[in-house]
Amino acid sequence: DSVTMRAMLDMVLNDQKVFSPPVHAANADEAMHQLWSRCFNIVLLDINMPGMDGLTLLDHIVSSFSTHVIILSSSAVRGSPVRADALRRGASACFDKAHCVRDSARFVSLIRDVVGGKYVNDEIENLGLPGMRAAVAAMADQRVQFS
Repeated sequence: DSVTMRAMLDMVLNDQKVFSPPVHAANADEAMHQLWSRCFNIVLLDINMPGMDGLTLLDHIVSSFSTHVIILSSSAVRGSPVRADALRRGASACFDKAHCVRDSARFVSLIRDVVGGKYVNDEIENLGLPGMRAAVAAMADQRVQFS
């Protein structure tokens, strides 16, 4: 994301003493390099990125890593085709980037719930993905939990 947005996300996430410091990537190539070099519990992913778009990167992440992905984009609001596509492709959840600072408590709660396996996305079954809840719950059992 932009340097400004990354700084705002750092502020929100660093206020929570349970999160490790975020690792940033300016584009898909940097993100893939980071993902291959360490293990992450969660990836916050924008849709609009330089080079490869976020949905294509999501496909790569889902096929190569067992990490949760939250789409953080104003394009992925509830009811949008982008959101539906991201969830079909394997995103754990979506959050409107425009609200991540103003509604930081809900944003942080979403991250905790997704990583902790407590988040149940009611949209998944409406998209014709039965059994996805069980798969998401099973994936959470394989994660390191936040303390």
